[in-house]
Amino acid sequence: MTLFNRITLCLVFLTVACQLVTPSKEVTSGTLDLRSFPWKTGKAIKLQGEWKFYPHTLGELAPDTSYTLLPVPSLWNDVPLRSNMIDGKGYGTYILDILLPDESQIYSLYLPEVRTSYRITAGNRVLLSGFPGEDKKTTIPSAQGQSFTFVTKDHIQIKIEVSNFHHKEGGLPNAPIFGTAETVQNYILAESTMDIALTGALFMFGLYHFILFFYRNKQREAFYFGFFCLVFAFRLPFVGSKTIYAMFPNIPWELVIYVEYASVFVLGILFLWFVDGLFPRFIETRLIRYFSAFVQFILVYGLIIKPEFYTEFEVVFQVLGIVYAVFLGIRLYQMVAKGLPDSHIFFLGYLILFFGFVFDVFLAYTGEGESSLSQIAVFLFFGVQSTIVTLRTARTVRKKILLKEEFESINEQFILTNRFYAKFIPRDFLTHLGKESIEEVKLGDSSEREMTVLFADIWEYWDIIYSIPLENRILFTNSYLGRIGPCVRKNNGFIDKYIGSAVMALFDGGIQNSIKAAEDIQWELEKYNERRRGFGYLPLHAGIGIHSGDTMLGILGEEERLESTVISDTVNLASRIQGLTKKYNARILVSLTSLMLHEDLDTIPYRILDFVRVKGKQETVMIAEVLIPGIDSISDQKIAYREQFEAAIFDYERADFNSALNGFREVHANNPDDIAAKIYIERCEYYQSAGVGEDWDGVSAWEK
Repeated sequence: MTLFNRITLCLVFLTVACQLVTPSKEVTSGTLDLRSFPWKTGKAIKLQGEWKFYPHTLGELAPDTSYTLLPVPSLWNDVPLRSNMIDGKGYGTYILDILLPDESQIYSLYLPEVRTSYRITAGNRVLLSGFPGEDKKTTIPSAQGQSFTFVTKDHIQIKIEVSNFHHKEGGLPNAPIFGTAETVQNYILAESTMDIALTGALFMFGLYHFILFFYRNKQREAFYFGFFCLVFAFRLPFVGSKTIYAMFPNIPWELVIYVEYASVFVLGILFLWFVDGLFPRFIETRLIRYFSAFVQFILVYGLIIKPEFYTEFEVVFQVLGIVYAVFLGIRLYQMVAKGLPDSHIFFLGYLILFFGFVFDVFLAYTGEGESSLSQIAVFLFFGVQSTIVTLRTARTVRKKILLKEEFESINEQFILTNRFYAKFIPRDFLTHLGKESIEEVKLGDSSEREMTVLFADIWEYWDIIYSIPLENRILFTNSYLGRIGPCVRKNNGFIDKYIGSAVMALFDGGIQNSIKAAEDIQWELEKYNERRRGFGYLPLHAGIGIHSGDTMLGILGEEERLESTVISDTVNLASRIQGLTKKYNARILVSLTSLMLHEDLDTIPYRILDFVRVKGKQETVMIAEVLIPGIDSISDQKIAYREQFEAAIFDYERADFNSALNGFREVHANNPDDIAAKIYIERCEYYQSAGVGEDWDGVSAWEK
């Protein structure tokens, strides 16, 4: 689920929860008339207004017991003269009489937390949250909200006995929710679902940032924001509707209160570290460390003392929180004024957070109940953080593109500059010789190993060289060679030497790397030709020959002039095979024995081309042409008719020239640019008339 969908879902739940409850007509003198209330609208009622309150009274009430009227929701601390509770600690009973329609109906009553403990009596139903007592010893605190269902008509009296000796705030901070059973349960479900959805979304968002930090461990802001999200996700079940009780019904009240208070401090310090990660050194790190030490002290202190003591400082904490938020807001505004990247977006998100938390603090201070605005504000802030991450990622990509373009520009200049080194040895060559640096190389160093040799050369090189001015010949050659080297290195090979326009490259990792390098060279040359055509230059064609075998790598020369080289028949044969590419008009030729060593041969389009005996060799070499799909129409046609071509080849080897000729003519008719098919047609026609001897082996002898 995307972030947008999560935000939308939570806003939907919030909207539904708001629509499921409506403020009642003001309760006056402890009485509420609901006989004409439209129950069919499907809404529950907040029982807010003046309730009858019996201070210092629990249990059965005598008819002449005196009472006062207290607003609900409110705290005893806010109305000490009316509640007769000076500091919020004590006990008392709330009474509300509700007039109902005269037909029986199933009703439900839901009361969120009342800080410590309460007992609800309605009709013949009694429900406890903790246990209200007349002193601290007999009171068992609990922060769990409760609901129950009952059947009644005409009239119902709701009695709520409240006891508080463990928290600084006493009374009814939340108005009870009353309505039909279905509407109240829907309200509870919507509220719980929103908490669970927010918790899950926060957890996933935190996990995402931890993964982001794992792959980009220099992004400290990702770690701290991920930690911030996880702590907030952990906090959510302990506040609001306190869904933690659904998972752990017997969780200690002290732990619930401690998490509710301590998590605020942890979130504050994590947010500071997060800002420091986004905008390094804009907030003094020393100041953040001092605040971190203070938070650690508060956390340990809260574990030692009881909630009844540290909740006394709630106003102090709230004031400090507002001071902290204002200070941070000023610093963020200064970042915006200085034009720091993304600071304006972050400042907007911070304002959302600030007003969300200030609103919740205001409600907590005035005792007007609780809201989920801070939770929604945090969740909306995630959208801001996602925007910042996206913008920074986009900038990183743009920087990489600019660096790549700069590198290519520098590399182009480097290629166009003729550089000669007195003692140049490829670094990969050093590795194969077992040397760490060029200083360790000495005359006579050598190493024997099996390698693949690749030769690449331009067919039109000398024609072009003689047609351009002398001063441009080196530039042209380097321009071409500069495109070959990266293709070789990218596929784990290295260039041993340049021979005019020819390139000799070595691969020590299997034939597949050299095949891939050859394909990349051909594709790179196609790109180069597009540029040449734009300037009106002739396109280039390169032939590549490949062969694998034993080689001897070594250092030749004399003390003042060293050169790395490879001496073996493998090198000679690869060079001869490359020389045949122009005769067959083939891009890539490889000895069949080497090609059979490819680990994924089925993925390589190729066709058996010829049985040849190259100059200076007595043994026969079977060569194959590696084809590149999509590079040109000639290659695509070769791929399409390779089975007919190979069948004709084998007919030719068996001296069945009639069948072979028919096959080659079919291939050539469909692909007139297939020079190999044309060569075989000429051969077949010749041998049909001239005949062959008994020693016929189908081998072609080439002078090169």
